[in-house]
Formats: sequence, C-alpha cells, structure tokens
Amino acid sequence: MLAPEKALRSILENVPILPPEPTALSDCAGRILAEDIRAREDLPPFDNSAMDGFAVITEECRGASQRTPVRLKVKKTLRAGSLAETELRPGEAIRIMTGAPLPGGADAVVMKEATSCEEPATVRILQAPELGEHIRRHGEDVGAGDLILTKGTRIRPYEIALLAAQGILRVRVVRRARVALLATGDELLEPSRPLTPGKIRNSNGFALAAALSRWNISCVYAGIVPDDPVLMRKALEKSISEADVLLVSGGVSAGDFDYTKTLLEALGLRTVFWKVAIKPGKPLLFGLWRGKPVFGLPGNPVAAMVCLEEFVRPALEKMQGFSPAYPSYHLRGRLENDYPKDKLRQQYLFCEVSEGPKGFQVRLIRPQGSAMLGMACKANALALGPIGVGLLRRSTEISFRWLK
Repeated sequence: MLAPEKALRSILENVPILPPEPTALSDCAGRILAEDIRAREDLPPFDNSAMDGFAVITEECRGASQRTPVRLKVKKTLRAGSLAETELRPGEAIRIMTGAPLPGGADAVVMKEATSCEEPATVRILQAPELGEHIRRHGEDVGAGDLILTKGTRIRPYEIALLAAQGILRVRVVRRARVALLATGDELLEPSRPLTPGKIRNSNGFALAAALSRWNISCVYAGIVPDDPVLMRKALEKSISEADVLLVSGGVSAGDFDYTKTLLEALGLRTVFWKVAIKPGKPLLFGLWRGKPVFGLPGNPVAAMVCLEEFVRPALEKMQGFSPAYPSYHLRGRLENDYPKDKLRQQYLFCEVSEGPKGFQVRLIRPQGSAMLGMACKANALALGPIGVGLLRRSTEISFRWLK
C-alpha cells in the first residue's frame, strides 16, 4: 500500500493542465487566466471628480473656514456623462457630480458637505481645499499599454470589472474539467427504482455529482453498468472518450467480480498506483488513459467521498490551473473518547467537534464504516488518525478539518 502523501504527489505529478479556451467575460469568474492582458486605454480616461461637490480654483478658496467662508458664484452644473465645455474663472465655482469631467481651470473639488448654499447662484466654501483634492487624474489607475493582468491570475469580480472597463469582453482561460461518472455493480439500482431483494440504490452517482457541482466541475453521468466484462468494457471506453477525467466507483478491489482495473488496463490504462494506506478508501486506483486521469473509487459511498475530497479534488484543481487545494487538517482538538484503529493505515475519522473554554473538543463517532451514510451525516468534521498509531487515547490532541 502506498502512503497517502506519496499517492497524492504521484497524482499531481501526472495530471495535465487543461488547454485554454476563449471565453466570454460573463463566464470567466473563478477561472484561471491563460494569457497576459495589457490595457487598451487609460483609466480614468479623463480627469474627473471623486465627489459630489464644487469644482474650484484652490487659490480662490485660501483661508476658507466655517468662520470665514469664501463665497463663489455658481456658474453651472456638471453631471456624470456630460462634457466639461466651460472654463472656470476666478470668483466662480461649478457644481459637479461624482464622475463628471473636471472643467478647465479647476484644480480641486470641495465636497458638498464642506459647503453651504444660501441661494442657487452662490456657494459658501467652508473648508479650504488642497491642490488636487477629490480629483481622479487621467490615467492615474491604469495607463494604455500597461500589463494589467498576468497569466495564471484567478479571475474575481474585481478582474471582471477591470476587463469590462477596458472593453475586453473575451479572454483565454484554462478550460473547466469535464468529469464522467460511472458506477459498477450488479447490486445497484437508480434511486428512482423501488428496492428489490439483494439490491441497493446508487447513492454514489448523486453524491459525487453534487460535490463536483459545488466545485464548478462539469459532470457527465454515465449511469450504472453491471459486473459484466463485455458491457463494462464498452461503458468504460465510451465514458472516458467523452470527458477529461473518468471516475469509476466500484469494482476496484480484489474480489472475483471486480473487473474495473483489469478492463481499464486492457483498454490501455497506465496504472500509476493501486491501493493506498488509508481507511476508508484503501483500494483507490489511479492511472492515465491517453493522458487522461482515471480514478477507480471504492464502491462504498463514504469511502468514495473521502477519496474524492482527499485525492481527486486536488487533481481537478491543478488541471484547471489552480494551486491544488490540499485538504487541510490544521485545526487541533482534544479527544473525548478512545478509538482503536489500524496501525498501518491513515484513518479519516468522522467526528462531532464542539468548542469550549479550553478549545475544540473532538468526539469520534462510533461505530464507523465505509458504507455508513447515517454515521457520516452526524459528523461536522473529519479527524486524521496517523499511520503508526494503533490506539487514539482520550484527552490527546488530534488534527481535524471541518466537513462542508
């Protein structure tokens, strides 16, 4: 069995970054930019007011205060979007709105709150402005030709706003991963079907698809295929041809009817590893088919979800150009109960964590099992039982992460 940290390292060394695609700005949020972007235009494109107030000449307002206001004649009003065609002269002020172009001759804006108007045509300046106060200067934010965004940038609403302000409505971003989900097993039924003796419903399909959806991953649900080598081979080949990544749940252990690994290798899979020293999830399979990552997940739903979060998600993050989001067990708490574990495997332990005056208290849920969905739904956190430890003792510290 491969150590879990070596398994994850092997995955990240082998998964490719997907190619870029031209994408409309409206669909770029959260994506990774695949090119450098230079500004087409200056921002702001002209000198403009940063406040509602009055455009003035600072020398005309020297010494203005509440006790000694300076009175100026209000020449006109400039609204945002209008043209500053009027030249400001001594003894005058121009009422100006935020974003309106600065009129010629003006070298400061006095905000409205620092003025008083006794009559529409006269303003009293109650505070002497500094030169250039409340003025956004032409090109002070961005100059035409500036490198404004670099390749590898994660596009947030701020970057969307900057691109839109430049009139750039289409950029190249790393393509989103497309993942195919295939469930195997004679025992499986779709959740819409009534149960019959010996059958269980395919919860993996829904759970895996839900997790992928939360991570903004496109998902192709390929359905259920029985444990028939001929049917499985066709389903595997079709599923992997339609996606960038294939997730197969079930059939990866060593049972008589576990055909997944054998059939994938017959189709050309280069197996990178099979079996990891973890619980749940030991039979995890990872390989490449024509450069495409393939994961063979355990059939038990809790084990499948643990493997998805711990090993598949970092791979998908890298493929889409992100820094891999490793599950972080940086939180620490004290155990409220003993728990015996397999000394040779790292165990992911479902627990209930509460915070008290002495820090986090961790109660490990008992019993635990890779198929126990009710147990998993009681947990709000996942604790890490390290390799080499056989008994986790009450009151000792343990690392955990929240389950979201």
